[in-house]
Parts: sequence; C-alpha cells; structure tokens
Amino acid sequence: MAVMNLYIVTGTTRGLGRALAEAIMADKNYLLTLSSAPDRFEHRSHNVQCDLSRSETITTSLERLLKSVVLEDAQELILINNAGILDPIGPLDTIEPELILKHLLVNQAAPAILMSAFIRLTRTFSASRRIINISSGAGKHPYAGWAMYCSSKAGLNMMTQCAAADQQYLDHGVTICAVSPGKVETDMQVQVRASDPQRFPAREDFIRAKQQGKLLSAEVAARMLLDLDRRGQFKNGGVYALQETMIRKGDEFA
Repeated sequence: MAVMNLYIVTGTTRGLGRALAEAIMADKNYLLTLSSAPDRFEHRSHNVQCDLSRSETITTSLERLLKSVVLEDAQELILINNAGILDPIGPLDTIEPELILKHLLVNQAAPAILMSAFIRLTRTFSASRRIINISSGAGKHPYAGWAMYCSSKAGLNMMTQCAAADQQYLDHGVTICAVSPGKVETDMQVQVRASDPQRFPAREDFIRAKQQGKLLSAEVAARMLLDLDRRGQFKNGGVYALQETMIRKGDEFA
C-alpha cells in the first residue's frame, strides 16, 4: 500500500461521512471505515460493520481495520470521528432513559473509545497522527429540545481539549481537534426541519436557513475540511467552526 494518507472515518453511509469518504478516495488516499454497512475489503477501501451504541465492540472493530493494512506504508494517519445522532428531541423530562443512554453512547462514549484506542494502537507509527472530531455549533449554543445533542457536542469539545492537553507533553503526540461544519444539507437537517415544533421550537430557524440558501452541501463541507487539515490549519486542542476558519484563510469553495 503506497498512499499519501490513511484515513479512518466513522458513519460513512450517508451525509457528511459519505462525502468525506468519496473525497478521500478521489484524492487517491486509503480509506478505512466503521459504519452500519456490511464488512467490505476492497482496493484502498475497507469497511468493518460496527454499531457504535455497543461500546464493547468498538475497540475490536478498530483493531480489525488497522490489521487489514500495513500502517508503515502510510505517510499519515487521520481518524475522523464523524458518526453522530440527533435523537432524542424534546424536553429532557420527556425522554426515556434508554434513549438518553444510547445518545451518550454514540455521541460521546464512542468517540472517546476510538480516540483512546487509536492513540494506543498506533503508538509505534512514526509519522503524523491526527484526530478530527466532528462537533456542532449546538455544542456552544443551547436549544430547547436539544438537551442531549447540545450537551453531547459540548462534551465532545471538552473531551477533545483535554485529550489534546494530554498529547502536548509527548514527544510524538497525536494532534487532536474538533470541527463544527455548520449547517450542512444532510439527512439530519431534513430531520430537524421535520421536527415537531412543540418539541423543538427553533425549527423555523432551520427552515429559513434552507429557504435562504445558507446550507453547505455535504460535498463542499467535506472538501473544505480535508483541505484545511491538509494545510495544517487545525492545531492541537483547537475547536473550530469550519466556515469561519475558511474565511480567515481567504478561501472560497463553490
């Protein structure tokens, strides 16, 4: 395997994750994915089926992926924790305990387990290692009806910063950051716009954003994120808003 970079991406069956996978492959990189799709091992693209709400299977699934390639042939290793869920939506006192637990397992526990395993399992890899956690503006802005989503993304941001602080003291540490892609036209946005306004009062704001053409396509957001990472714009411990970072660079994407 002679490739420029080796990417590990979660949640690639749709939305931003699928767009990231397509852009990574288009650039002739090697792609390893954890998703709900069946196991697949093809040229430059391997997938292991993994339910991120089952925490006991996550580390072994990542180990299977990493063993399917020769890591030393890659110039860089990049883990992108993209997978996430929006449900449950509604006031916290109306949400069943099992839905609270599932949300935290997917949006917080799974990224933590993958970060821990990635750092540990690739410790002997001599070149650059990076982790990009896909966050959300909801991690900094409270919304009625999104107690779980806002808090899980806020927790992901803090977990990113703490893990990055761990790594800064090491001679060969992993660079860890979080990136909020902004409003991107995905199935999650469709779900938001279809929400019950009694359970998510801010629904109309998202409908207006769609009507006013303020949403990025998943393909553009993926290209922006990968380009900024490739140019070293994401620093260890940083929590970034994708479009604001792009504007500061003076770049435009169509």
